[in-house]
Amino acid sequence: MARIVFELDIDAPAKQIVEALDTRQGIAGWWTEDVTFPGGPGSQMTLGFPGHAPKPFELRVDEASEQRVRWSSVGDFPPHWVGTEIIWTLTPKAGSGTTVHFNHDGWASDEGPLPMSAMTWGQLMGSLKAFVETGEGAPLVRTSGGCGRAGQARQS
Repeated sequence: MARIVFELDIDAPAKQIVEALDTRQGIAGWWTEDVTFPGGPGSQMTLGFPGHAPKPFELRVDEASEQRVRWSSVGDFPPHWVGTEIIWTLTPKAGSGTTVHFNHDGWASDEGPLPMSAMTWGQLMGSLKAFVETGEGAPLVRTSGGCGRAGQARQS
């Protein structure tokens, strides 16, 4: 099995990062504005990428705490995400801020769509950081104006 891994520091408490990962407003602020999501463990989010993906992505929140947020891909699209898991581990930094360790686990192979997905996740990590620290992220898709600054939405 292959996985995508990133680690970054965000100048904010874990609680603020969890809000960005476990609320509709949070997801819309850094990933895609086309999101349906009630938030909270057990809930399901539907992420649309109009004009870029033929179907929405579907994820279930399995855990949401100030230590870890865990999502499972529960839809059939994108096919290379089926059965994968996305885990955000949050560790307080000495002084202030939070270290975010991200991994998208369970990929069948490190070939095919994984490298492009890793690149997209890299863009999204920057968008998440900006959103949490400044309130202004760069979602891949803005419902009011096409693609955001982070680039073209791809079947990540």
